[in-house]
Amino acid sequence: MNKEEKILIFLKFITVGIIISFILICTASIFKYKENNIFISLLILFIIIIISIFLLYKVKVHSHSIIDTEEIEEKEENGIIYKKVKINSSLINDYQNAIISLKEKNEYIIGRYNLLYAKLKNYNKEMQKVRKLQESMIMKKKLNNSFISSDFLYIPLDVIGGDFFDYIKLNKEGSRILFVIADIAGHGVDAGIITSMFKVAFRNLASSYKNIKSLMYDINEYLIDVFPPNYYLTMILAEIDIINKKITYSNASHTPLLIQKSNQIIECSKGGTIVGLFPKAYYEEESIELEANDSILFFTDGVIEASRSKNKYDIYGINRLKNIFNKSKNLDVHHQLENIKKDFYEYLSYRTPDDDFTICIFKIKK
Repeated sequence: MNKEEKILIFLKFITVGIIISFILICTASIFKYKENNIFISLLILFIIIIISIFLLYKVKVHSHSIIDTEEIEEKEENGIIYKKVKINSSLINDYQNAIISLKEKNEYIIGRYNLLYAKLKNYNKEMQKVRKLQESMIMKKKLNNSFISSDFLYIPLDVIGGDFFDYIKLNKEGSRILFVIADIAGHGVDAGIITSMFKVAFRNLASSYKNIKSLMYDINEYLIDVFPPNYYLTMILAEIDIINKKITYSNASHTPLLIQKSNQIIECSKGGTIVGLFPKAYYEEESIELEANDSILFFTDGVIEASRSKNKYDIYGINRLKNIFNKSKNLDVHHQLENIKKDFYEYLSYRTPDDDFTICIFKIKK
């Protein structure tokens, strides 16, 4: 207890003592003196004394709450100098202790933030590695020979996407190819894992390829056994045969395959149900004749279902895609793809789409 606090306690005791003395003196004066002059004089004296003590008490309390700025402690932590001012007011002391406590909590929070930030940076670095691995699974070499040319556009929504496409040559010349495009349900790491499982299934089962519908059936049966519950995909499986001038496909609940001919665009949707959920599913196939300069367009629903607003009916749509595809029919595959991409982003006002989207174009040369 410091000197100022002792003085305040002393003043309180003096005040109580004066009040008790005044009561005793007033009581005695009533019995001893018959006149009221003495009582009135004592009352005035008492009031003066009480007011004086009250004013003195208030002055002391006020002076007790003033900070003594000359008493300062300095403390250095991690190269930072912290100054602590010694004060007499218990209220301000509480504030200062609260500030010190907040400082300690703030240092703890900053420490945890730095740790989480470091983990986030490491996570992002690892995700970039995973993305490169996934991109390596998706074909990079565009098909371009004397029979056919191709171009592809693949933009995932997240670091890892759920779209996939691939092709294999069924003969050395490259006049027969087997192409697949798929859209795995979901995004992110789980979709990336499912993509890798699907690539293995496609490559392994295609090694014993006989026809489209039987391969589609085999892929479905295989994925049902290896997929976790409630995972599935839509896909198109197609054989492009330039020698026999035809494309044979099966569509498993995917977006339509578009074939652009000189005077029309054909939508191709025959096939069957989604892949990976229903055992013993039946898939049909269809063959379409091809001619020189015909173009074949594969895409995922992230293209035609892209929206520039919250209105679910305000979407890019297949009709707009067909229109720009038809306008580009006399261009090579690269410029066809660029025209579609440009029109797509113009529709979105160059905002980021809300889903993975993939576009693959093949053009028959002869």
